[in-house]
Amino acid sequence: WWSRPDRDLPRSFWVVWIGTVINRLGYVVEPFLALYLVHGRGVSVGVAGVLIACFGAGAFVSQPLGGMLADRIGRRTTIIIGMTGSAVGFIALGLAPTLVTIGIAAAVCGLAIDLYRPAVAAIVADLVPSEHRARAYGLLYWGLNIGVGVAAVAGGFLAQHSYWFLFILDAATCLGFAVVVGLGLPETRPQSHGEKRGGYRAVLTDRLLIALAVSAFVGGVVYLQSFVTLPLVMSLHGLGPAAYGLAYVVNPLAVILLQPLTIRWLAKQRLVSVYVGGSVLLGLGFFVTLFARSVPAYAATVLVWTLGEIAFNAVGPALVAALAPPHLRGRYNGVFGTAFGAAAFVAPILGTLTLQHLGEGWLWGGCLTASVA
Repeated sequence: WWSRPDRDLPRSFWVVWIGTVINRLGYVVEPFLALYLVHGRGVSVGVAGVLIACFGAGAFVSQPLGGMLADRIGRRTTIIIGMTGSAVGFIALGLAPTLVTIGIAAAVCGLAIDLYRPAVAAIVADLVPSEHRARAYGLLYWGLNIGVGVAAVAGGFLAQHSYWFLFILDAATCLGFAVVVGLGLPETRPQSHGEKRGGYRAVLTDRLLIALAVSAFVGGVVYLQSFVTLPLVMSLHGLGPAAYGLAYVVNPLAVILLQPLTIRWLAKQRLVSVYVGGSVLLGLGFFVTLFARSVPAYAATVLVWTLGEIAFNAVGPALVAALAPPHLRGRYNGVFGTAFGAAAFVAPILGTLTLQHLGEGWLWGGCLTASVA
């Protein structure tokens, strides 16, 4: 799995990998945003869902905008703009005094936070031969979870003392990613020729890409319940932010430990089959949350849906890379990423309303039904 990385993966890939790890070490605002709004600002569960949806509305625009910028002004510049804007947005969100300003700041954060994703995915496709891309995306996902693993525990500890620390840490690590890319990453965008120009109109005619994006939207709505309704359900059963952090940390730890054992095997399988199987397992993991009442039990459910997440996320970008022509890689990844932005808008509203009005059974049963469908 790790053998001869320098042969297959160039130095620029590792610059992006290091920057991603630094950024995810501070990934603490989004996982704890629902708890911050409900317990830190005293809003209802339904209002919290609407405010988090503002974040999702920005994220919905973020990735197609990031894809266009990655193709037009370059991958490197897009990452720097996105990470700097995210840092400013997080500080503004932490300082926002009213519900209206919280909603505006959340939308700005969502708009900036995912600008970098299409650019990073395009960088891998620019630099890495097709036979090694699944491994490269798997390594990137693995490194991301190293940072998230630390952030989950740190975020729970910081939230117990002051939610303001979450916004400072996330902003600082976003700036760290921007600095690493600015100092160490050359531009990788291929030179485009006049006959190869194209915009989103050309991209949206690819029906395979659209079908892939729709499936990613469903998976995203289910997965994002881990940030929105899972901590709220745990709090309903008397388990606070620190307990949620301990249960959630199973997710990145499982990825860190299991990804090295599975990435080569996954890369050799039919990628669509792995993608579909991962989606079903994701839904099953959230369904069994219905029967959890203690931190170890919730941690066990996290492990189940994490197995599905590993398969789902490891091969999705490789499928997009296989479809995208070189001069449209940023936009292809932008369309694929839009599915997650749409999910970030729909998931908090749908999840919180279902929990508030129909209860846990409908929430977790709906996750399984949607994933199987």
